[in-house]
Amino acid sequence: MVDTRESLMNAASALLAEEGPEALTVRRIAAEAGVSTMGVYSRFGGKDGVVDALFREGFDGLKAAISAPPTSGDPLDDLRTCCRAYRSFALAHGTHYRIMFEGAVPGFTASDASLEVAAATYEAVAERVRRCVEADQLGGGTHDEIAASLWAACHGLVSLELLAKKPAVLAGDEPYERTMAAIIRGFAPDPR
Repeated sequence: MVDTRESLMNAASALLAEEGPEALTVRRIAAEAGVSTMGVYSRFGGKDGVVDALFREGFDGLKAAISAPPTSGDPLDDLRTCCRAYRSFALAHGTHYRIMFEGAVPGFTASDASLEVAAATYEAVAERVRRCVEADQLGGGTHDEIAASLWAACHGLVSLELLAKKPAVLAGDEPYERTMAAIIRGFAPDPR
């Protein structure tokens, strides 16, 4: 049985995906979830609380997705798997992703607690990169600099894909894989 909190979050996510941010009102969220408006206020404090919960849920899900593949003896392969998991999560959870990164709800500001969850998600990527740097598989910057570059590249490609704005030559999985591989190769240690 789905609880009221989950029903409200599912309703808000569906409204945002199907009708856009203007449909996100306390009244509409409550009606879609089949509860009173007091249910929204008592569980979330209002619309922004629902959106904040979706933001946090999105980052929790992304962190789980990129952390799920077990680490192996090949940190570089683990990093590639992490990049694939990032894209897979984003494509499967487009509404969450838009709330997390694209300002899908104008005027929404994430809570400090949710921003901490977002930072911890980045740290999961940085940890994969750190393993590569320590194994001398990546170089040319600190593990944080490399992780930030990879995150930006993943985000850019995925955002274009979700917005249906990427060039046709980037259709499918292979262009993403090649781009991530090229970026990772670009951080290979200098052989000198």
